[in-house]
Amino acid sequence: MKTRRLATTGAALVAAFGLALTGCGTDGTSDTPAGNGDGAAAESSAAPADPRAELSAAAMKLNEDSVRVEIKSSVLSGGGVMDPTAKKLDMTMDLGGQGSFRMITIDNDGYLKYTGVPGMSDKWLRLDISKLGASGQMNLMPDGDPGGARQLVNGVVDIEKDGDRSFSGTIDYTKAKPGDKAVEQMGEKGKAVPFTAKTDDQGRLVELVVDTSVLDQSLGKMTTTYSDFGTEVDVQKPPAAETQEAPPALLESFGATTT
Repeated sequence: MKTRRLATTGAALVAAFGLALTGCGTDGTSDTPAGNGDGAAAESSAAPADPRAELSAAAMKLNEDSVRVEIKSSVLSGGGVMDPTAKKLDMTMDLGGQGSFRMITIDNDGYLKYTGVPGMSDKWLRLDISKLGASGQMNLMPDGDPGGARQLVNGVVDIEKDGDRSFSGTIDYTKAKPGDKAVEQMGEKGKAVPFTAKTDDQGRLVELVVDTSVLDQSLGKMTTTYSDFGTEVDVQKPPAAETQEAPPALLESFGATTT
C-alpha cells in the first residue's frame, strides 16, 4: 500500500475541499473568526465592513446548511453532498488515472473506500474521525466547525475585492492547518497560495479557486463550487460485512493518533 502517495492525495483533497470551505479570518488564532469576535452567527448576519469580513461571513454560512460540492483540478475531480448541521458527508473523488475513492462521514465515523488503487482493500476502511485531530487530513467536519470554515478561517493573509461579489488574495496553509505534517512539508511555498472567490446574492460562498501550482507546477488550479443549498443528504453506514478498520499506517498518514 502506497501510504505516502495516499497521504499526498489526502493533502490535495484538503487543499481543494477543506480550504474551499474557509473564508478569511486573520486574528491569528485558530478558534476565532475575523470580524467583531462575537462568533459565526454574528458574522453571518452582520453587514461586513470590509472584504475580509465579507468573505469570512460568506464562508461561515457553509456551517449553516446542507450543500452540494463539486471539485475540479488536474489531479483530482468529483464531488458530493454535505450536511454540516447533521455532520454527514458523502464525497467521491477521481484521482486522475490513479483510481478513485469515496468518503462517507456520519458524526465521528468515517468510511473510506478506494477503487482501482493497487494494494488497497476493496472493503470500506473505517476511520475514527475523533482521532484525526482538528487539523488532521480527512477530518473535513471537525467538532464545533462542521462546515470546516472556522478551522481554516485564519488562513487568508491578503485579500481584496475585485467586483460586486468577487475576491482575490493569498492563503497561508500554516495558519489554516497548524501542525499538519503535509502542510509542514510545503515549507515556505505553503505560506502564500493565491486564491479567488465568489459569493452569491445571499452572501454565501459559491466558488473558490486555489492556485496550487505554487506548491507543485503539476497541480494547477483547484476549483470548488457550492450549489443546491438545503439539498437532502441521506448517508448510511456501509454494511458491517463490507467494512474493516483502516490500517494504522494509513491513519497515521492522515494525522491520526493511533496509540
